[in-house]
Amino acid sequence: METSTLRWILIIAGFAIIGAIFLFGKPGRKGAPKASRRRPGEIQNSRGRREPTLHGPPEDEGPMTDLELGDQGELAIGEDADEQAAQPAPARRAPAGPPPEEIVTLFLLAQDNRVITGAELLQATVSTGMEFGDMNIFHRLTDGEEKPVFSMANAAKPGHFNRDEWNTFETGGVALFMALPGPLQALDAWDSMLAAARRCSEILYADLLDDERNPFTRQREAQIREEMREYDRRNKPAG
Repeated sequence: METSTLRWILIIAGFAIIGAIFLFGKPGRKGAPKASRRRPGEIQNSRGRREPTLHGPPEDEGPMTDLELGDQGELAIGEDADEQAAQPAPARRAPAGPPPEEIVTLFLLAQDNRVITGAELLQATVSTGMEFGDMNIFHRLTDGEEKPVFSMANAAKPGHFNRDEWNTFETGGVALFMALPGPLQALDAWDSMLAAARRCSEILYADLLDDERNPFTRQREAQIREEMREYDRRNKPAG
């Protein structure tokens, strides 16, 4: 993959993390997070929990202050992309191309000061057809296309996931994002991402928030759907 292409992939993932920095504040409590709810047949962690340790500016106390976030960390942006470009990467690659015209983001925040475990995350991604791939994050792919329809990143530093630590993995939230133009029509991609986000929110016991970190409402859904329709109209092939 060309360095410029890798940079755009990193920037897209970075946007999700930047949004999460404002979504979650510096934790106000000193104790460990509440244990994750377990359901019958669910995998139980046999090793100790790993607390997210991120750096970020404090925000007002409230329901979103239990996860400490920071900069992009290992999701390198700008000059750091050159260093990562020299490292081995997964087989799936996004083709070279211009920067995205738009990025649409949704957030999932764990409810009641709980955490999202690796077992829950894997269940959610399998249930919604996402695959672990480029940048060590999850992607929804479509047949014959290398560019993802949408992706899901960790809302906690360093933004990606470690496939060897699912038994001990915990996070307070995740971010789903899609870049336009993509392999599908904008409205189709949005419908696909929203359906996946809603399914994930059920599995992860997480609240669905919009890109401005507000509860996702029917009004906001209608607004985004109209924006996606307008995008498709503007970019309809001639003839």
